[in-house]
Amino acid sequence: MKHADNSLARLPALWLAGGWLSLALLSPLLAADKLEKLEKPAAAATQSVTGKWTYTLEVSFDTSLDFTAELKQDGESVTGSVTVQEVRTAIEKGRFKEGQLTFEIPREYGGTKFMSRYQGRLAGDTLKGKILSGTAPLERSYEWNAKRAKPAAKP
Repeated sequence: MKHADNSLARLPALWLAGGWLSLALLSPLLAADKLEKLEKPAAAATQSVTGKWTYTLEVSFDTSLDFTAELKQDGESVTGSVTVQEVRTAIEKGRFKEGQLTFEIPREYGGTKFMSRYQGRLAGDTLKGKILSGTAPLERSYEWNAKRAKPAAKP
């Protein structure tokens, strides 16, 4: 009877030893998995919309306008301005998170004030998305595709 008691007494010790052994064998795999998860956001964090961007909008059948956006990113916050036909307007509510840029520009046309709301996705040196502009019922949607301007070469 004593013999049965000794083998049962060793069972928790064997279970613990097996648990520790499993943990020792799996811990490098678990650590690698966590490391991979930590590296992915760091890669996304290196994306930045800071810089000068140019794009053209077809505003009617026979009219297109050239735009320049100058953006500065600080964390998720984005500030800057958009210039069209020599009129420069500061952006509002600028944000860049997980590759997605959003901001607004206050506008006025014919005495009516409204917002142009931008959203776009960053891919390399291209921002591509939509602009919703105007007031209901005359609100319009535009596609925009901005290219990052290359810095001027230093002499």
